[in-house]
Amino acid sequence: MSLLSSFFSFNPLLFVGAFVLLFAVTDAIGTVPIFVSLTSDFPDARKRILRQAIVISTAVLIVFSLFGWLIFDIFGITLDDFRIAGGIILFIVAVDQLNGGSVKSKGLEPSDVAAFPLATPLLAGPGAISTVVIISGPPYSPLLALIAVVCNAALAYLILSSTDWVTKVLGANGTNALSRITALLIAALAVSFVVGGVTDILHL
Repeated sequence: MSLLSSFFSFNPLLFVGAFVLLFAVTDAIGTVPIFVSLTSDFPDARKRILRQAIVISTAVLIVFSLFGWLIFDIFGITLDDFRIAGGIILFIVAVDQLNGGSVKSKGLEPSDVAAFPLATPLLAGPGAISTVVIISGPPYSPLLALIAVVCNAALAYLILSSTDWVTKVLGANGTNALSRITALLIAALAVSFVVGGVTDILHL
């Protein structure tokens, strides 16, 4: 099979498996409360933040699906290095949120929140990046990976764009409580990133 034909090869059964795998790893449904909490300071800009986050995360995954291994080789890093670094930064965000910090109090703009932590590492984190790198190679293909990334981005947008009702139901006090709960979830996710990365490195 030539390089060109391998790039454009598409197996429907493999695509379904790749799509489901990427959807599970991206976990757009699990990101709903985190998204609501992180955008609570910018309720009027929530849709714009979501669009930016989806565009950025999609671009990141597309780049890694096409040039993932090359990028890692050039910079001499591994997925575990990325996982540990992302986990540490995400943990700092969680601690700040638990202490009552807000994105406005830190002078952040909506675009800043969209880029981090929404786009990465929540939507395009180490798990999603490693997944797109894997499904870009045999028996999958780069074309299959690209389609899976775009389809998952569209689905994530549909899921996260319907979260306004959450803030309406919870109200101000409920949203504040949700913010603390999701901060714990973010902290737990950050710890799992770091532990997973360290464990894999020690096993090498």
